[in-house]
Amino acid sequence: MTTPLLPHNELVARAWLLAAVPRLVAGNVATTLPDPPWSDNEFVQIMQVGGTGDRDNPIESPVVSLNCFAMKPNSRQVPWGQAESIAQDIWIQTYRIRYAPDPAVVLDLGGDYGTALCRAVHAVSLPRRVPSDPSQYAVYNVDILFDWIPAEVVIPR
Repeated sequence: MTTPLLPHNELVARAWLLAAVPRLVAGNVATTLPDPPWSDNEFVQIMQVGGTGDRDNPIESPVVSLNCFAMKPNSRQVPWGQAESIAQDIWIQTYRIRYAPDPAVVLDLGGDYGTALCRAVHAVSLPRRVPSDPSQYAVYNVDILFDWIPAEVVIPR
């Protein structure tokens, strides 16, 4: 039996998004924006932009920036409302984990990775519009702070 790989911040963010936001599907959440078509013409791009780790314990607290893309194929109309709706759906789910009786969530990362215990998720920005480029994509951004540990490691809260 091989030892599972340790989770990393972008994988944890992706697993949480897929578990917490019902409208998101696995093929529409990743670190790299693929060429369309996208399922439901939506895509969420993940990028770690900051955060800290605990120097004495294996606790990760990354800030992850989420770009929420929407497009309308064969149209010059930019679907700003759809992109904002994705960002708002993500933003509102940060309250669900924060105020649940036991907010910790075990995330299965798949592949060769171990599981992660996501202890808290907080929005650190409101969803905000990102000016469009000639691609006709609508983009909204929201930044999220995750607090997680590898599930195999038990640390008191």
